Amino acid sequence: MTRVRFSVREELPFSADAAYASLIDWPGHADWVPLTRVEILQGDGGVGTRFVATTGLGPLALPDRMEVTELDRGQMSVKVIKIGPILTGEVSLQVVATGANSCLVDWIEDIRVPWLPQFLARPVGAAAARGFRTSLRRMPAGTPTAGAA
Repeated sequence: MTRVRFSVREELPFSADAAYASLIDWPGHADWVPLTRVEILQGDGGVGTRFVATTGLGPLALPDRMEVTELDRGQMSVKVIKIGPILTGEVSLQVVATGANSCLVDWIEDIRVPWLPQFLARPVGAAAARGFRTSLRRMPAGTPTAGAA
């Protein structure tokens, strides 16, 4: 099992509240994360919510099962664990206001990937970071979709 770690820090041109609302709107990720759809399996979006984010096309789609373990609206942070069976590990998200209409988003992933050779951990982490940075730049500044936590 190969450990892949990456982090993304991105400044966004809208309020921290708007960014945080979009981050914790799990089904809404499909609007800004390419080739991704999200299905809530249980819960209301808060702590204990289980969902699967499936990214890719057809037989190449990767289901990523997750559970929200911490959600602190005051600190604008959230932690999610990846519960397998393919990917396991933890995701940490944090939003910090940098102005009335700007914020900084930190997205950190520490995951384990089966069947991935160790020498590919850094390139895979770098590619994932680029993908999440691009996705964050596509994040909408508007209101989240119905059913957000």
